Amino acid sequence: MVSLCTFNEIDNGLKMLSRNWVLCAHLPHDTDWSKNSYIQIATYKSMNETVAITEILPNVLIENCMMFLMREGIEPSWEDPQNRGGGSFSYKVGNNEVHKTWRELTYVLTGGTISANQKYVDSITGITISPKKNFCVIKIWMSNCLYQNPAEITNKLKDLSPVGCIFKKHCPEY
Repeated sequence: MVSLCTFNEIDNGLKMLSRNWVLCAHLPHDTDWSKNSYIQIATYKSMNETVAITEILPNVLIENCMMFLMREGIEPSWEDPQNRGGGSFSYKVGNNEVHKTWRELTYVLTGGTISANQKYVDSITGITISPKKNFCVIKIWMSNCLYQNPAEITNKLKDLSPVGCIFKKHCPEY
């Protein structure tokens, strides 16, 4: 069972997240990577919003579109000041598991339970999904390269195994 969240407050029945997260999409054949090319879908402020929106995302969108769930205020690019000194964990996930994996990863990320190590949790700037032919690449973006052990992350998600996971430093273009 995936633990969904640690909450910092409860407001009018909403389970508020400890930080806000912004969900964006980028069309896979769009060659424009400027800030304006990203389509903002939602801002998650509570676990209620996170679950409601995540559960209605069509599988075809998750499987065929580049998706970015980033901390509010952090752009989904390596050049963002919060990302440029970091890197990402990369996982190859089959198309038949990617929908469930993306949803579960969204919940443990926004809920702050993606790792038992708080330093890892605090260093994560977002998650991304990039569609390929028969699989997708899911990445967990980090603000620095201090924490590169994939066994410290996602131990609750069976489809994101540390075996075969690679950590790669971001190479921003200035």
